Amino acid sequence: MKKLNPSIAVIFVISISIILLNQYTQFHINDYRVHFFFLFFAASSLVIAIGQFFKKLQTNWSIISVFLTIGILCGLKAFFTWGGDWKTQTVLYSNIGNPAKTINYQLRGDRFAFGYKKRVVGIYRLAPFMEWTTDIDTLHLDKTKWKKLDLKLNEMKLK
Repeated sequence: MKKLNPSIAVIFVISISIILLNQYTQFHINDYRVHFFFLFFAASSLVIAIGQFFKKLQTNWSIISVFLTIGILCGLKAFFTWGGDWKTQTVLYSNIGNPAKTINYQLRGDRFAFGYKKRVVGIYRLAPFMEWTTDIDTLHLDKTKWKKLDLKLNEMKLK
């Protein structure tokens, strides 16, 4: 039995963990390019690990062809399945104690449908492209912890 390359295993575990967190929790990757970057590395590292285990991917050219094939498949998946990114139109409130926490009004324009989906969410920014989102009811908000902003960002560039 062949030993698994530890760097391939680490890349797979990290990338699949981020993809699963994005899919099944309130963790959110807010840029489609970053999302598909992690998807590409999760799929590529899995295929390379399996190929090396069965002694099928031994040359650099075979590994490069795996990267190209999976890159094309991830690109096609991105084109056909990505609904669109949530874009902040207005920052409604900012947390007084932690400015990384905000309550935002967001829109998402679906690519193959007309109109926009709307939501009001609490956002805790973890990184420039990662955030923790929670649905929030602004009617029952503790006003002592939140400062009203009404900062218009218009990330959708609507008139």
